[in-house]
Amino acid sequence: MLVLAVLALIQGCATPPPAKIAKHKIHHEKFGNFDKVYIPNEAPLIAQMISIVQPELETNSRNRFANDIFHAIKKYKVEPQIVVALIDTESNFMYNKISTTGDVSLAQLNVEVWNAEFTRMKLPVIKKELLVCEDQSYAMEKMAQILSILKTRYSKRDRRWYARYHSNTSKYKTDYLRKIEIRMKMLAKATLVVPSKSLALSSQISP
Repeated sequence: MLVLAVLALIQGCATPPPAKIAKHKIHHEKFGNFDKVYIPNEAPLIAQMISIVQPELETNSRNRFANDIFHAIKKYKVEPQIVVALIDTESNFMYNKISTTGDVSLAQLNVEVWNAEFTRMKLPVIKKELLVCEDQSYAMEKMAQILSILKTRYSKRDRRWYARYHSNTSKYKTDYLRKIEIRMKMLAKATLVVPSKSLALSSQISP
């Protein structure tokens, strides 16, 4: 019931009651629709979610990645919990990971595959050299862009559209979704403290 109250507050109230401005909590006991729960795009909230799936990640790295995700999804409008769950599934937040198929960065992007699609869509191609460095802001932007494309293309007919980030093949997509759900359940069971700024600006945020 608490999460419903928070969501109602975020969506419908221009000025929260004074006693609730300091902090609020988002809590969800089961995965269910957690991927659709509105969580404000705030770097501190994203950092909290990263700490839940990767508690051993060094604080500075966690905050830097959270900030990169914040800027990327501010531009491309993807749910932060989906991005965090996917990155942890893909790379365990290891920016220098290289897969057996040559996927790189936190986002584990297959540059060859996506550049073919970007070319088809007449979009600027991905620059691989910008993915394989400690600064992951470019990688996060490209990941958010790809997720935005998938969301636009599939979300109306595919409830778990984001699993297509890994594959469109049913078997691999289903296996991948199981891995994502592990992370989603971890996030759903956790308590996230919403910064007061998010509540103060709630009337300006679109879920």
